[in-house]
Amino acid sequence: MAEYGTSVESSASPEKVWKIWSDMSTWGDWNPNVSTMDWQGGFASGTIGVMNTRAGQHHKMKLLDVVPGRSFALETSVVPGTTFRFNCRIDPLNGKSRVSQHVEVKGPLGPILGGMLGPQVSKEFGTLLGNLAKKAEAA
Repeated sequence: MAEYGTSVESSASPEKVWKIWSDMSTWGDWNPNVSTMDWQGGFASGTIGVMNTRAGQHHKMKLLDVVPGRSFALETSVVPGTTFRFNCRIDPLNGKSRVSQHVEVKGPLGPILGGMLGPQVSKEFGTLLGNLAKKAEAA
């Protein structure tokens, strides 16, 4: 299954990046697509909530595979017959961090739509990860 995404390097420590990334109340500050996150149950595997976008959309999401300080995934179904899984990761890099985000398009229509939607969905990952890195570096 194809993944589409990117990574950025940050002078911030993985701990600083994680502190901001795992605080969903800050996502609207650095993610150009997110207005607010309405989340229930904290930043833990299995919790659910709604991502409210600046475009006025509301996406039900589920948080999965949380490894504190290291990685997590978000899943949502935006298009019938597909599931979008956003894989988010922080890797230590000689006192700094590599921050990455990739999207997989799964489900019955995933193989058909993934090649079209994956690049489209991931095109702003560089911007949002860059904003996240800058916020962590300033913390």
